[in-house]
Order: sequence, then C-alpha cells, then structure tokens
Amino acid sequence: MLSTKITYELADWIREWIKSRDESPSIENCFKFVEWKSKINVLTESDKLQIEAILIYETS
Repeated sequence: MLSTKITYELADWIREWIKSRDESPSIENCFKFVEWKSKINVLTESDKLQIEAILIYETS
C-alpha cells in the first residue's frame, strides 16, 4: 500500500508534468516515479490501481 506522502507527491508530480510538457504522463511514467520515490522494486496490483486512480483524477 502506498503511503499518503507518496500519493501526494505523485499528484504534485503529475500536475508539474502537465504544466511543463502540456500533456499527461503515461501510466508507466507514474509507475516509475512511485518506484523511484518509494524505493519499491515491484508494485502490487493494489498500488497500480491507486496510481491509475490518481492519474485519472489529476488529468480530468
């Protein structure tokens, strides 16, 4: 399960990505960001669903 800190950092990162590149990051980019920030090598299905939900929310 992703920590609250990581989920907030992901949301901030997505918003900054959109501002600087004028496009949404891919889901794979989001997975890589979370793996890097949390030092997790393998994300669980639950983690991936949570990341996808954050990406959808931030890009809606």
